[in-house]
Amino acid sequence: MGVTETFAVEVDQKDEVIQALRDEINRLKGEQGKPTIRPNTEPSRDISSEKERKVEPPEKKKGRGARNHKISITKPPRICKCSRENLPPDAIFKGYHEVIVQNLKIVLDNEKLLLEVYYSPSLKKTFMADRPQGCVGEYEVGVHELIFILKHIGNMSESCIHTILTSYGLLISKSTVSRLVRKVAARLEEEAAAILRAGILSGKYVNFDDTGARVNGKQHYTQILCNPFFTAYVTMDKKDRLSLLRMLLMGTELQFRFNGATFEMMELFKVPEKVRVFLKEQCMGKTLTEQELERILKDIPSDNRNPSQLHRRIKESAGITWYHEQTEVPVIRTIISDDAPQFRHLALDWHGLCWVHAGRLIKKLIPRSVLFQEELDRVLEEFWDYYDTLKVFREDPENYDIEELRARFDKIFTQTTDYPALDKILQSLFDNKEHLLVVLHFPEAPLNNNPAELGARVQVRKRDVSLHTMTAEGTTAVDTSMTILQTAKKLGVNAIELIHDRLTKNELESLAVTLLKKVGLPT
Repeated sequence: MGVTETFAVEVDQKDEVIQALRDEINRLKGEQGKPTIRPNTEPSRDISSEKERKVEPPEKKKGRGARNHKISITKPPRICKCSRENLPPDAIFKGYHEVIVQNLKIVLDNEKLLLEVYYSPSLKKTFMADRPQGCVGEYEVGVHELIFILKHIGNMSESCIHTILTSYGLLISKSTVSRLVRKVAARLEEEAAAILRAGILSGKYVNFDDTGARVNGKQHYTQILCNPFFTAYVTMDKKDRLSLLRMLLMGTELQFRFNGATFEMMELFKVPEKVRVFLKEQCMGKTLTEQELERILKDIPSDNRNPSQLHRRIKESAGITWYHEQTEVPVIRTIISDDAPQFRHLALDWHGLCWVHAGRLIKKLIPRSVLFQEELDRVLEEFWDYYDTLKVFREDPENYDIEELRARFDKIFTQTTDYPALDKILQSLFDNKEHLLVVLHFPEAPLNNNPAELGARVQVRKRDVSLHTMTAEGTTAVDTSMTILQTAKKLGVNAIELIHDRLTKNELESLAVTLLKKVGLPT
């Protein structure tokens, strides 16, 4: 049966390759490949949904309840009278029935300013009156604010924003819309950087993920860092471990520390022994700049066919060690992520893996035989039962025997089934035992990376609307705006009031200060 399953998988793979080759031949001939025809009712692709694991009864639907007390009244009450013609002669007045009607107005509010001009013959200099507060260039702050809100809260394209503004009679070009969006975001950059620093300080862990981003047609990667109090976005052209280190240093220059921990990590990264011996003689006990390290790496005695990869592993080992020991920026103590290799070893204490991603590996299997499907269903049930146990453990760790939980993990992931592909996945998950069971050492750690994935969806929606940014300035503006707005949402701060304040009075406290106060840390 296992042989039949293997052959079936191989046939499917070869069919896909053959079809791909046929499509490529057709394209080379100027024709089209086989079209992708979706079914009328597309099956759910949410293979990691937690709905399948919930056993609680569904919540009863609640009415919206009283809400008039939440509505601000901006005008005096207006009395609406009954038509006297429709009232019978004996009708008696009984008072009023209160109705609140809400409305918004967007109206053109252009104004001509006459700025006094004076000329001093003695100084040969012209003096002109300042514009009123709130007038920036040709547009008042209200225009700047509306454009930013439509772009980053409404998630509209700049072309659509331009259409709306000109439809109301505002004379503005598309390039000016784009420029004003970036100009508002530039005023928020320092606050966004402070959020990242405060966010890392605010919690004992950080959820970490990345998603694709396009900058002027080239592939980049947006890093998402979050916990219950903040979400920060940073887009980079690479997503390797060294790039992540530089991002976490927030402008501080990356240095390279050589000590016992460095060489232990080099051994873990499979740096050859003779290279490690050479580096111990040259660098032990030293902290080097990147330029100094590069000069030493040129003399490494190695017959490695890929020296750039070897050099990168050495830099990663020494860079991580220095990051963990430095005190200029806060160090992430625990990272929760998927199993992407670049996230490993960055955290000082623990690197926890997402159980939802782990379960996805099992659920993606598509067995052909009934026996294999039964095995798959049984293992999945054991998997999610154990996951539910860990969720309860997080709430009350004192009532559980950690060794018993470890033994149960071993029983699930070292079992041998009749399904070879399933056994292979179970073994790979068992190899990640310490990362999946971080919660046993650190019960506050979440069991999944859902918060970071939800944060990534914000960037994906941006990409769906605007496709890509064109410049580094525009990319930073998007990162800044998402960081400010998503963090404000988590802290319960009205984003529109915040943006208005930052463009006018700038009296509201920084989101970073609000964040630190929320967790009881000094500001």
